[in-house]
Amino acid sequence: TSTRDMAVLHHARATKVLCFTSPLLFPCSVASLRTSQSFHTSPICLKKQKTKTLKEEWKKKYRNLIVPVEDLDKKPSALEIKQKDLPSNTPTLGERMNRDVYRLFHQADEKHGYHSLKKYPDDFKKEVTEDIKEQLNTDPKKLVKDSFQTVANEIKLFAKEMKEYDVNSEMDKLPVAGGRRKEWGFETAEELNKWILTKDSDWGEGYSAAELELNPLGHAVLRGDLSTRVPADGRTQNAGYVNIASAPMRKSFAREVLFEDWDHFSHLTMNIRGDGRKYMLNVQVKRDFDILWNDRWHYPIYTRGGPYWQYVKIPWSKFYLGSRGTLQDKQIKIPLVAGVVGISLTLMDQISGPFQLEIKDFSLHCDFKDDNEDFAYEMYKIPNFWAGH
Repeated sequence: TSTRDMAVLHHARATKVLCFTSPLLFPCSVASLRTSQSFHTSPICLKKQKTKTLKEEWKKKYRNLIVPVEDLDKKPSALEIKQKDLPSNTPTLGERMNRDVYRLFHQADEKHGYHSLKKYPDDFKKEVTEDIKEQLNTDPKKLVKDSFQTVANEIKLFAKEMKEYDVNSEMDKLPVAGGRRKEWGFETAEELNKWILTKDSDWGEGYSAAELELNPLGHAVLRGDLSTRVPADGRTQNAGYVNIASAPMRKSFAREVLFEDWDHFSHLTMNIRGDGRKYMLNVQVKRDFDILWNDRWHYPIYTRGGPYWQYVKIPWSKFYLGSRGTLQDKQIKIPLVAGVVGISLTLMDQISGPFQLEIKDFSLHCDFKDDNEDFAYEMYKIPNFWAGH
């Protein structure tokens, strides 16, 4: 240390005050304080701190809520999938976000990200547009030819519908007292193709296995193995479901077909032979507003098991309202006059293991004399400002 520096230290000890030395005296700034015990020094950084921009502050505060666009296609690597034994079709971050998001006042997607689209699972319009562009680049002549052929087929189908249309046919479908009508049967492969089988493993969210096949005796068999094991991907919280749903019906030019006369019947009936497990029967009614797209009316089916067939007869008054699997506080009777889109049957009893359910038919029954009940459940008073009510 130089003589000048030693003089400064001696002066600080003598005056017993805090002294900030200049950077010219020492390589780094030093704060000196003399106490009765010893002489202490501590470094002080005189460098001006960099002020963060508003964008940087927001990015730090909401880094877990905002995902960059380039990260939407990310998913666990092949090595991580193998080490954690994840499903091979584990969804990407963007797919998971589309499925998990819940909007209180607006639903952007009726299927909540559960699409069968291959390239753009979250954008049907983009999927079709990019497919047309690809075909234009590869074989535009074939694309134009196929387009005209599609239009021609739709026109032929429309002409056939007009030719077969009968004004009295709708009146003939109306039931008489005690009458029955079979809506879905399972006697042929064509009838079986009117149903869609889905399970959690189809979407990379579980390990359940199932198959829907035709029995030679003329009924459908739903069998498989339900697994409640949750994939260790850090996002999936529940697993273990199998579902069969009636395929949406369409007329020519993709016009929707609804069951508009179910309100003339009093009961929905089934002929089944189960395994003792509980299944859930779901009815989907046409809803015009997007916040009501997820409305379903449910009724639990408790199968008996054993060698005997079970006849299930359910009055409309027993169905209760749910949305995305959650029972609603404000219950209403199933609005059959709005038109029924279809039905589905779900196994999700949180019990891992094999299952088997045989189904002969889904039918309607007109038997009002045995059931005068309008609605079977209590009504709760809910604030009027609650969305969807």
